[in-house]
Amino acid sequence: MINVYAANSSIEAHLIKNLLEQHGITAYIAGYYLQGGLGELPVIDLIQVQVDDADEIAARKVIADYEAGRFALDDDEV
Repeated sequence: MINVYAANSSIEAHLIKNLLEQHGITAYIAGYYLQGGLGELPVIDLIQVQVDDADEIAARKVIADYEAGRFALDDDEV
């Protein structure tokens, strides 16, 4: 397993995980339960989205497209 994304929250981690799975990449969330252990302290780089080593390049491509806004809806699509 390799970390491909450091999420700021569990919501963001699940968003990335689901996006990867929509593109046929099995993803896992590591550190999910650490957020509850820290309470209201900010969780930075503790929640990681992981994929199998063989899927790293494809996962990073999907994440790069997401960060570039390529999956954003146009005003016509809302």
